[in-house]
Amino acid sequence: MATRSDVIRLSLHAGPAARRPEVRSFDGAWWPESRRLNDELRELFALWPPSMGRIVRVLYSPPDWDDRPRSVPVADRRVKTGCFPLDDTRQLTLSMLDGRRLAISVIPPDTPDDLAVKLLADAGDPAGKEEHPDSSPRTRAEWGAEHPVWDNEGGHP
Repeated sequence: MATRSDVIRLSLHAGPAARRPEVRSFDGAWWPESRRLNDELRELFALWPPSMGRIVRVLYSPPDWDDRPRSVPVADRRVKTGCFPLDDTRQLTLSMLDGRRLAISVIPPDTPDDLAVKLLADAGDPAGKEEHPDSSPRTRAEWGAEHPVWDNEGGHP
């Protein structure tokens, strides 16, 4: 059985072609170790592959985190953060330097190791099923119907 110490806690799709616009899907999944966004974003940035581009802003779901920083120090700079009001989607939206936005599913830190490992593995397969730790397996289309796409911090779909 895999444990947190022998698992990379970030799984990303292979590239932009993996995400189909007609189906709401995530670009990857992340399994933070705690609910402290200030600490965990540093780790996310350390795991982030340079080939995926430079993250310039992070939007998060407030119920997932105990703190709500306006910016976070990462490596050689500070990254601005924001949240969606009254949002509970368990996701991060990463704004990239080139203008892309990536949706990353957040696996709660208290998720059992074996389930989190499976969710991370599934996140790398854009044609597969999306599972949520608190419910039965769902397709990405079913997941998207429950969680609308948010365009900005104002919460407009």
